[in-house]
Formats: sequence, C-alpha cells, structure tokens
Amino acid sequence: MVKRDFIRNIILALLAILTVVLLRIFIFSTFRVHEDAANQYLRNNDVVLVNRNRQPKYKDFIVYEVDGIFYISRIIASEGEAVTYMDDIFYLDELVEPQEYIESVKNNYLAEAPAGSLFTDDFTIETLTDGKEDTIPKNEYLVLNDDRRNTNDSRKFGLIKKSQIRGVVTFRILPLSNFGFTDVE
Repeated sequence: MVKRDFIRNIILALLAILTVVLLRIFIFSTFRVHEDAANQYLRNNDVVLVNRNRQPKYKDFIVYEVDGIFYISRIIASEGEAVTYMDDIFYLDELVEPQEYIESVKNNYLAEAPAGSLFTDDFTIETLTDGKEDTIPKNEYLVLNDDRRNTNDSRKFGLIKKSQIRGVVTFRILPLSNFGFTDVE
C-alpha cells in the first residue's frame, strides 16, 4: 500500500513537471525587463510572463526580436491603419488619439527640456517605410516606447513583423510586491 502511494505520487509529480515544461515551451515564457525596455509600468529587472498565443492589440506591451536582441514596446497601430505623429500629437487614421498613459513622463521631460522641444519627434508611416507605404501593411505593427526619447522601437527598426513578436506581456512575476497582471494604462 505504501509503495503504491509512493509510485502514484512520483507519477503525479512527473506529470505536473511535464505540464509546466510544455506550457513554458508552447504557451508562456518569461522575460527580464532591461533598462532600455523599462517604463513607468514595467521597471528595470522586473520579470514578466509573456503569452505566445495571444494576438497583440492596441496598447499591449509586446516582446519582439531585432537582430538577436529582445525589446519591449507598446503596440500603437496595426495593419491597415495610418499614423502621423506631429507636434507631439498622435493621429490615428487622421483622428487625434489621446495617450494618457505617457502624459506624466511627457510632462516631466518637457518641464526640463529647452523651449520648443518635442517629446516625440515627428514621423509618419511613409517616413518609417521610406515612402513605400502610407498605411501599415498586413501582419506588421507600429510599436513605440513609452519613453519616446528611447528610439529603440519602430522609429529605429521600422515596422515590426508578426514573425518578430515573441509574445504579449500579460503578467508580472517579480518583484513580488507588484505580482499580478500588468496594466497597460
């Protein structure tokens, strides 16, 4: 009887380990936020859970790869949308789109910046694609960092292809004081 319970517990433990490993391989992965990817929602050295099977949508944080390096940025626009950023105003399909999630960072920067400075330099989809596109092509995304002075995003790398995306940031694991689902606003 004791031997049978012992074998059953070992089998259950192995199944649990196998389940966790398979989930980690096919559905979830972890990512440690580095200084270039940090913002007011995700801080340097936070460990986040990345869902590989979730379709990215507007305002989601995504992990993507460019030249073997992983970055985190926010989805600002997706296929078929036209984007213009002019005079620190974001136009999505020719309508002003408010971005409250960056207001505090923007105001802090502009309070200390020289007069006439912009938090986000002007651009359009045409300037990002060297005049080839006026809307975002299929299976591509425009991503920007919340700290717009950090240009390790679509302004430097161009539009991000769906194949470059490793997943959507959904959950913060560490630090334990911030354990839980990640906010996007």
